Amino acid sequence: MALVSEFLGQLTLSYSGEPEAKYPTVVPARDFDPARDAARIDTAIKTKGVDEQTIIDILTRRSCEQRREIAFEYERFAKKDLVSALKGALSGSLEALILGLMKSTAQYDASELKASMKGLGTDEETLIEIVCSRNNEELAEIKRVYRDSESLFKKDLEKDVAGDTSGNFAKLLLALVQTRRDEPSNVVDYEKIDEDARALYEAGVKRKGTDVVTWIEIMSQRSVPHLQKVFERYKSYSPYDMKESIRKEVKGDLEKSFLTLVECFENRQLYFASRLNEAMKSKGAKEKVVTRIIVSRCEVDLIKIRTEFKKHFKRSLYQTITEHTKGDYQKALLSLCGGDD
Repeated sequence: MALVSEFLGQLTLSYSGEPEAKYPTVVPARDFDPARDAARIDTAIKTKGVDEQTIIDILTRRSCEQRREIAFEYERFAKKDLVSALKGALSGSLEALILGLMKSTAQYDASELKASMKGLGTDEETLIEIVCSRNNEELAEIKRVYRDSESLFKKDLEKDVAGDTSGNFAKLLLALVQTRRDEPSNVVDYEKIDEDARALYEAGVKRKGTDVVTWIEIMSQRSVPHLQKVFERYKSYSPYDMKESIRKEVKGDLEKSFLTLVECFENRQLYFASRLNEAMKSKGAKEKVVTRIIVSRCEVDLIKIRTEFKKHFKRSLYQTITEHTKGDYQKALLSLCGGDD
């Protein structure tokens, strides 16, 4: 955690497309020695019964780039692939989490998307969460990895989405994957804000049936700061706010997708905090969801997600993970979480 403040200055593009500091819980380790780490992991894997604690201590406290160096060193002296060795040594939720850490954030998102569209049936929940919550830059990188990575799929994300979804749900996801969202401007166009707010109202609440195409066009192409102002202006036309209007006008996966978009436009980190809270409400945590959010956001904005979690749910993410998970999986999650608030 001591290193976190040093990395708050790293700039990336926020959901809005504006430069924003990263808020990672996982940062590059000081005094990093990939050969030493690789040797320790090798010993941990070979230990009778496997020394999971050492594997967790090392891989959850190194940056993605550092894990890549460890994998290179491991292959150099052990003459085998680290990912394969970890697969053989670990199982269950801990295996899924550690293998997720061995990918870059974009590779991990791409592989989660691929898994959500594999075989019979589609995991719409995962598809909606990733496609509707990533910004232009993140989606562009996911598409590139999806298409170009040797170890992944050499397929086109748009084609897979089109093949696995249908109707207006497919149209919305494809519009987002095409990354045509405007970059934010310093100029506030009040006329355009009013025009879009009125168009959203006239395409939905004002008429019988919903002109979904208009909704898709506005929500997939306008910049986020612009849309925030549009939703505010929308209230002067409609008796309902944008989220209430969505619930009244559309159902199913399309409703979930539009709601996810609006929630992310308003506060992306609160969206993830709410997803984590929901996933850990029941007795057994929805481990897939918890793993996906913690792994995909630990080098992006997990500190901010933690802050939103504490603010809105009156207990820390760290405490919630402690209450709803167990064993080595819990230890790995807590290490990635990076501390109690």
